[in-house]
Amino acid sequence: MADDSDVLLELWRDQRQAAVQSENQRATLSNIVILVVAAGLGLISQRGVQPSTLVISMPMSFLGLYGALACLKFRERFEYHNSVARQLRDQLTDLHPRLNVQAAWSAAFERHLPRYPRLFRVRLYVLWALLHAGVALAGCILSGYALVT
Repeated sequence: MADDSDVLLELWRDQRQAAVQSENQRATLSNIVILVVAAGLGLISQRGVQPSTLVISMPMSFLGLYGALACLKFRERFEYHNSVARQLRDQLTDLHPRLNVQAAWSAAFERHLPRYPRLFRVRLYVLWALLHAGVALAGCILSGYALVT
């Protein structure tokens, strides 16, 4: 029969794998968006911006909005699984206080933060959402320009 530590460790692994899967799905979606937008921009650059390119620029706007919202949703799922994993980790450290694991994490954080004080505050999911928002904005600008010309 497994002891409490084995059960908690297995539950922790499951939560960490689910969190990693959310990040992998976000990365896959972002790669697909970037490839589709690059192909669309290539077509627009060959044809020039004209009303017929609206069939490319309009969907580009929606794809960018979808990507930004999906990135935020993936972050929410990641945060959920990560918080459950943290709670399980805390239970594990309570079961094994002599390992002093919490002190090692705190020490690593204390060394890391002064090395990257500004970058530490930048949230990676915000950068991904901004990338997708930029795609949406580019699609809107190209669509507006195509309508004017």
